[in-house]
Amino acid sequence: MLKTIKKIKLNFLILKNIFFLADKNIKFVFYSENKFYQKYSYQLIELLGKKYPNQVYYISSDLNDKISIPNIHNLFIGNGLLMKIFFLIVKAEFFFLTLTDLDNHYLRKNKSVGKYIYYFHGAGSTFKAYTKKAFDNYDIILCNGQFQVDEIKFRENKKNINKKKLILTGYFYFDHIAKKIDLNQNADEILFAPSWTYKHKNFINENCVNIIDELLKKNYKVSFRPHPEHFKRSIKILKIIKDKFSSNKNFRFDENTENIDSMQKAKCLITENSGFFLEYMLMLNRPVLFFDDGIEKIHNNDYKNFSDFMPLEVIFKNEFCQNFSMNDIKNINVLIDNSIKNFHSKIPQLNNLRNEHYYNFGKTIEKFEKILENQILIKD
Repeated sequence: MLKTIKKIKLNFLILKNIFFLADKNIKFVFYSENKFYQKYSYQLIELLGKKYPNQVYYISSDLNDKISIPNIHNLFIGNGLLMKIFFLIVKAEFFFLTLTDLDNHYLRKNKSVGKYIYYFHGAGSTFKAYTKKAFDNYDIILCNGQFQVDEIKFRENKKNINKKKLILTGYFYFDHIAKKIDLNQNADEILFAPSWTYKHKNFINENCVNIIDELLKKNYKVSFRPHPEHFKRSIKILKIIKDKFSSNKNFRFDENTENIDSMQKAKCLITENSGFFLEYMLMLNRPVLFFDDGIEKIHNNDYKNFSDFMPLEVIFKNEFCQNFSMNDIKNINVLIDNSIKNFHSKIPQLNNLRNEHYYNFGKTIEKFEKILENQILIKD
């Protein structure tokens, strides 16, 4: 009974917010699936909020996802039918999302929105870890670097689809990390952050348990940070990991929406396919180990069409990271120690490649105000 009453109250709140928005002609709208994604837009919203006070609306499907920035309107629209209605009735000049596949599924475009703008929540290439139509229906895409511009143009030309306005901005999340990170923090943990994939329901499995178990046996402090999708797709294995290791004083299960704390405490990152390794390695100049489980994270059915391209994440992985398999688990301490020792000499090369591929690295927000005025707000 209490659950039913709570649901009715939430639906009433959502309807109230939708009716409120129906009468508004909004300048800037940001939509967030949940609080995990807020960090990717925070710096951008903060800038717009200062420049255009009370003209920015932060809309979320997560009741607990509210952005604490002055002059920003927070509204909750939930999931399901009412969220779909919101997308169909909202009126805005500029609608910012980091949600892919707009107009390919339940979230539809509407003619009362001037421009749909995509910004990235990952630092990698566009044609491997994303579905083939992921970016087709946006009007403007804020690109991390020239590599994304080239990849998106390639698909547009090959498939003869509508040309989007591709703007070189840089990756906003790099700025967020730089502002929040404390590089003087004592880094004494191993951060284990697995990825996810559409094609394997339980992408994290008993291998994760074995890796954590061996790390703890070697007396490492371990921080385990699941991907947000694991909380939807892999609840059983997450429970197993929690139940098995939570009593160990050297184990930490990180469910925080912000990953800064785990990043700055980690002297080494272990993953298998997560694009998060780019953010960790490029911002902290620390080593990454890749567990080879035989599964590639390929979400694009047309991936073979991009044979002339090398995903940027693969370039960095091949140049600067070390692979290991289940056969190497017993010697994982040797792998970690060697990676830490050998990584320092690679840092100058790493930084050069980083600056070559990422536009406005560390200065994305600083440069964005001029980009906004000269390339986004101007009439086509």
